[in-house]
Amino acid sequence: MNKNIHELHSQLETYIKENIYSSSMTERLSTEYNRLLAYMKEKSTEIYTPELGETYLKYRDKIIKKRKYHHYDARYVTLLNGMLQERWILRISRTKYDAPFPGHIGPYFTEFLEKHVIEKKLKTNTRNNYYRCLYKFCERMHYENVSSLKDLTAEKLLDFMSSVRNCKDHSATILRAALKKMYDDGMIDRRTSKILDHLKIRVKNKIQTYYTADEILRLEKNINRTKSVGKRDYAMILLATRLGLRSSDIRFLQFSNIDWKNNIIRLKQFKTKVPIELPLLTDIGEAIIDYIKNGRPKIKSKYIFLRDLGPYTTVNGTTFYNNIRTYLKKANIDYSDRKHGSHALRHSLATNLLKNRVPIAIISDTLGHSNTAVTMDYLHISVENLLECSLDVPIVDPDFYLQANFK
Repeated sequence: MNKNIHELHSQLETYIKENIYSSSMTERLSTEYNRLLAYMKEKSTEIYTPELGETYLKYRDKIIKKRKYHHYDARYVTLLNGMLQERWILRISRTKYDAPFPGHIGPYFTEFLEKHVIEKKLKTNTRNNYYRCLYKFCERMHYENVSSLKDLTAEKLLDFMSSVRNCKDHSATILRAALKKMYDDGMIDRRTSKILDHLKIRVKNKIQTYYTADEILRLEKNINRTKSVGKRDYAMILLATRLGLRSSDIRFLQFSNIDWKNNIIRLKQFKTKVPIELPLLTDIGEAIIDYIKNGRPKIKSKYIFLRDLGPYTTVNGTTFYNNIRTYLKKANIDYSDRKHGSHALRHSLATNLLKNRVPIAIISDTLGHSNTAVTMDYLHISVENLLECSLDVPIVDPDFYLQANFK
């Protein structure tokens, strides 16, 4: 079995993005890809085989003194071999998601989760989140000597939910579904089945970080565009401040995503997998062209934004986050009590659009949300706009104060 390394890596990268959604893993494998590519170049070949992968790992063994990160080499070769054989080895994890749930009620919840996953067509990540929640629940009930489903009470459920610290929303969601099934099967009473229905988990309308339009302009102006790094960072930050793109969508932007002829950016959002189409604004287009012509490393890559120094892979999330913070500091913008990543710039765009009376539906489309309800969590209430809607206090008739019994 053999295949061109470029084609094989591209196939692997696509599969990981569609099934794991891990930008950090994509970046790590991109680094390993460049290392293997350099080795294959010395061997004057672009055809990958499992045998070549084995010799490559032996070569790495000889040159690496500290083996702390060597497992990434082996992991990458394992994944390439899996792609060749069409065996999808998604991840190596110490956490097992197929062990039966503990306790007397464990078998019921094990069977329930298997059927629920099929019925709702849940993705692997979602299924694993629910698995962890139900495992903790069954473990807790086993500790409390719950020997049958009929022993479950509303009080025990509320007590368990009060003890949950992480993923409380996932626990409530899957337990509600399980309780409904148990009630339909006649195993618990109605009160117990409904006890979590009105339990509030997430705090809605949380105040998001916001930077004013003036602060955003100061941020953009304090980027040194005479240097290649500045040209890159300026274009990336404009995509966040003007179009509200997420960090992952900016960092993994490809040449194929830009329709230069019609001035349109088309991409499938990394987080939601939902396609989005946005206008390629003049200043953004000019900034990208300036970077490509005068700042980007002269190498072949489908990605637009690359590291300034080798290996020339995509910019990682931490670097982009730190760069934004650096430019905020240069612009003398106080961010001590505000978040200062690309998501903060996304929030600011939504808020500033609202202040300019842009309809919620248009803001929702700009941010790539599936519905306007999601967008509302990003927006701040404009006090100025609310004041315009306020009514004058009506004048009270003098006779009102002469009424009997008025004190």
